[in-house]
Amino acid sequence: MFMNMPVTICGAGSIEDATVARCPVCNTPGKKVRPKTVENIVKEAMLPIVLEGYHLCLSKNCDVVYFGHQIFGKNDVRVRVWFKEAEHPIPVCYCKNVTEKDIVNHIAIWGCCKDIKDIQKHTGANTGKECLTKNPAGT
Repeated sequence: MFMNMPVTICGAGSIEDATVARCPVCNTPGKKVRPKTVENIVKEAMLPIVLEGYHLCLSKNCDVVYFGHQIFGKNDVRVRVWFKEAEHPIPVCYCKNVTEKDIVNHIAIWGCCKDIKDIQKHTGANTGKECLTKNPAGT
Protein backbone atom coordinates (compact mmCIF):
# COMPACT_ATOMS: atom_id res chain seq x y z
CA MET A 1 0.00 0.00 0.00
CA PHE A 2 2.80 2.45 0.87
CA MET A 3 5.31 1.24 -1.75
CA ASN A 4 4.60 4.03 -4.21
CA MET A 5 4.37 6.79 -1.64
CA PRO A 6 7.06 9.46 -2.04
CA VAL A 7 9.73 9.70 0.61
CA THR A 8 9.57 12.62 3.05
CA ILE A 9 12.81 14.62 3.00
CA CYS A 10 13.57 17.73 4.98
CA GLY A 11 13.02 20.80 2.80
CA ALA A 12 10.98 18.95 0.18
CA GLY A 13 7.76 20.86 0.82
CA SER A 14 4.22 19.57 0.53
CA ILE A 15 3.47 16.95 -2.12
CA GLU A 16 0.05 18.52 -2.56
CA ASP A 17 1.66 21.62 -4.06
CA ALA A 18 0.43 21.53 -7.67
CA THR A 19 3.33 23.66 -8.93
CA VAL A 20 5.98 21.17 -7.80
CA ALA A 21 8.00 19.54 -10.58
CA ARG A 22 7.27 15.86 -11.16
CA CYS A 23 9.66 13.14 -12.24
CA PRO A 24 9.16 12.50 -15.96
CA VAL A 25 9.56 8.74 -15.41
CA CYS A 26 7.37 8.02 -12.36
CA ASN A 27 5.38 11.28 -11.97
CA THR A 28 6.37 11.59 -8.30
CA PRO A 29 6.88 15.14 -6.96
CA GLY A 30 10.51 16.18 -6.72
CA LYS A 31 12.55 18.25 -4.28
CA LYS A 32 14.36 21.20 -5.82
CA VAL A 33 18.12 20.92 -5.36
CA ARG A 34 20.75 23.60 -5.58
CA PRO A 35 23.24 23.72 -8.45
CA LYS A 36 26.12 23.09 -6.00
CA THR A 37 24.50 19.79 -4.97
CA VAL A 38 24.09 18.64 -8.58
CA GLU A 39 27.67 19.69 -9.35
CA ASN A 40 29.07 17.59 -6.50
CA ILE A 41 26.81 14.52 -6.74
CA VAL A 42 26.57 13.88 -10.49
CA LYS A 43 29.65 12.09 -11.87
CA GLU A 44 32.08 14.52 -13.45
CA ALA A 45 31.81 12.95 -16.93
CA MET A 46 28.00 13.37 -16.81
CA LEU A 47 27.82 16.95 -15.50
CA PRO A 48 25.36 19.12 -17.38
CA ILE A 49 26.36 22.53 -18.69
CA VAL A 50 23.38 24.13 -16.93
CA LEU A 51 23.26 23.16 -13.24
CA GLU A 52 20.10 25.08 -12.31
CA GLY A 53 16.58 23.71 -12.45
CA TYR A 54 17.10 20.19 -11.12
CA HIS A 55 14.94 18.22 -8.74
CA LEU A 56 15.52 15.04 -6.73
CA CYS A 57 13.00 12.31 -7.54
CA LEU A 58 11.42 11.35 -4.21
CA SER A 59 10.22 7.90 -5.26
CA LYS A 60 12.12 5.05 -3.65
CA ASN A 61 11.06 2.80 -6.54
CA CYS A 62 12.32 4.99 -9.40
CA ASP A 63 15.93 4.83 -10.63
CA VAL A 64 15.89 8.55 -11.49
CA VAL A 65 17.93 10.62 -9.02
CA TYR A 66 17.79 14.09 -10.61
CA PHE A 67 15.56 15.45 -13.34
CA GLY A 68 15.46 18.83 -15.03
CA HIS A 69 17.15 19.72 -18.33
CA GLN A 70 18.44 16.13 -18.31
CA ILE A 71 17.69 12.98 -16.34
CA PHE A 72 20.33 11.42 -14.10
CA GLY A 73 19.86 7.92 -12.73
CA LYS A 74 21.47 5.96 -9.93
CA ASN A 75 24.43 5.03 -12.16
CA ASP A 76 25.08 8.68 -13.01
CA VAL A 77 25.82 9.84 -9.46
CA ARG A 78 28.83 9.43 -7.16
CA VAL A 79 26.93 8.28 -4.07
CA ARG A 80 24.20 5.84 -3.21
CA VAL A 81 20.88 7.56 -2.55
CA TRP A 82 19.77 6.29 0.86
CA PHE A 83 16.05 5.95 0.19
CA LYS A 84 16.57 4.31 -3.21
CA GLU A 85 18.72 1.49 -1.81
CA ALA A 86 17.68 -1.80 -0.21
CA GLU A 87 21.09 -3.46 0.18
CA HIS A 88 23.97 -2.45 2.44
CA PRO A 89 25.77 -0.16 2.70
CA ILE A 90 22.86 2.26 3.00
CA PRO A 91 24.09 5.79 3.74
CA VAL A 92 22.61 7.62 6.72
CA CYS A 93 25.06 10.50 7.09
CA TYR A 94 27.01 11.51 3.99
CA CYS A 95 29.24 14.03 5.77
CA LYS A 96 30.64 11.48 8.22
CA ASN A 97 30.26 8.35 6.03
CA VAL A 98 27.91 6.65 8.50
CA THR A 99 25.74 3.80 7.26
CA GLU A 100 22.56 2.23 8.58
CA LYS A 101 24.61 -0.83 9.55
CA ASP A 102 27.01 1.33 11.61
CA ILE A 103 24.12 2.64 13.66
CA VAL A 104 22.51 -0.79 14.08
CA ASN A 105 25.87 -2.18 15.28
CA HIS A 106 26.22 0.56 17.89
CA ILE A 107 22.69 -0.03 19.19
CA ALA A 108 22.07 -3.77 18.85
CA ILE A 109 25.52 -5.38 18.89
CA TRP A 110 27.75 -3.16 21.00
CA GLY A 111 24.94 -1.69 23.12
CA CYS A 112 26.73 1.63 23.47
CA CYS A 113 23.97 3.88 22.13
CA LYS A 114 20.60 4.50 23.73
CA ASP A 115 19.53 7.74 22.04
CA ILE A 116 20.40 10.17 19.23
CA LYS A 117 23.06 11.92 21.36
CA ASP A 118 24.86 8.60 21.90
CA ILE A 119 24.65 7.79 18.19
CA GLN A 120 26.09 11.20 17.31
CA LYS A 121 28.88 10.78 19.88
CA HIS A 122 29.88 7.28 18.75
CA THR A 123 29.39 7.56 14.98
CA GLY A 124 29.52 11.28 14.20
CA ALA A 125 26.21 10.97 12.34
CA ASN A 126 24.31 14.23 11.89
CA THR A 127 27.24 16.33 13.10
CA GLY A 128 28.75 17.32 9.74
CA LYS A 129 28.22 20.52 7.84
CA GLU A 130 28.70 19.39 4.23
CA CYS A 131 25.16 18.24 3.35
CA LEU A 132 24.88 20.72 0.47
CA THR A 133 27.72 19.01 -1.38
CA LYS A 134 27.68 15.42 -0.06
CA ASN A 135 24.01 14.54 0.44
CA PRO A 136 22.01 13.99 -2.78
CA ALA A 137 19.10 15.90 -1.24
CA GLY A 138 21.39 18.82 -0.44
CA THR A 139 20.01 18.95 3.11
